[in-house]
Amino acid sequence: MQIIVTDTAFIWNHENPGLEQLKDSVLVVCLEGKPVSDQYECFVSPYKQIGMGVDHFGAESQRYKALESVADDLNRELGYHDKILFLTDGNPESLYPFHVIKDRNAFNSLHLCTISPWRFEGKRRIKAHRELLSDLSRLKSILYIDSNDYLSRISQKDKVYMKDLMQWVSDDYAALLPRVINGIQDMQEQSYFDFTSRSYVPVGEGFDCIDLAKAADEIPEIKGPLCRKWSTLGAVTPQLYPAEDDNIKEEIERVHARIDGKSVCNYLRQLRIELARANGIEFFSEECPSVGPCAGTCAKCDQEAAYLRDQLANIPESERIIPAFELIEWEVL
Repeated sequence: MQIIVTDTAFIWNHENPGLEQLKDSVLVVCLEGKPVSDQYECFVSPYKQIGMGVDHFGAESQRYKALESVADDLNRELGYHDKILFLTDGNPESLYPFHVIKDRNAFNSLHLCTISPWRFEGKRRIKAHRELLSDLSRLKSILYIDSNDYLSRISQKDKVYMKDLMQWVSDDYAALLPRVINGIQDMQEQSYFDFTSRSYVPVGEGFDCIDLAKAADEIPEIKGPLCRKWSTLGAVTPQLYPAEDDNIKEEIERVHARIDGKSVCNYLRQLRIELARANGIEFFSEECPSVGPCAGTCAKCDQEAAYLRDQLANIPESERIIPAFELIEWEVL
């Protein structure tokens, strides 16, 4: 496994003591244009500060463009046939290595851990972070921490400073690392990290694979040594894509995690409930306990939809009632 961090990240950077146990597998991407550590291997971006150093965030920023200019070199640095874990946070810059690599790397299994910016941060920062996460289809797994959940747990009477919030989030994030790395090593399917079970759940299975008992498991250590290594047998060739008549439908319909997956899930579930109620169909739908960036639909959702289709088929077409459903913005993102 290879672990990618950046020198400008708030939490997972070259100064984080939690990385010391993983030093043989860590690569620091230096966005500031100079090596920052003798302890870890560094990949140095050609960024040069111009003027007062004020920069944009996201793909229009000078730091991003500098890294993009050497992205093929970074991709070659990552090698082949390995698991790559990007440890990022609410700083959009921490996502730059993931974003420049995701469409270039056809051989490695990509995994991402990240945190949302705080809701009181600048709009440009929040927008850039969201845009850099707009396409998660290349990921084998994702863990997404909503930092604003921490704000909702604070009473107005509590005096909490920003440094306390950051330490709270950092401690929780670090405590999850053994679960993350062990889960990735055992992973077979595309998955997302579910916070109710504190485990990885296959995206397509969702509800049916959430085991709440796993939340109580003590996982303090990373099992097995980690090191960066890769190899190939013979020449490296591009992936073989299926013929026009082979697995095309399956690939097109393949679901992947999305940050707003739970919102999509709740909305579609409500539509099914309204459809059943309008047509007098007996229907029970248990709310999914999952918390995490799921696909918004899973095997349980498909089962409920299939049941409703069968029940509607028993009602004369002229008597079926289809409620007026509102199309909302995230449905077309």
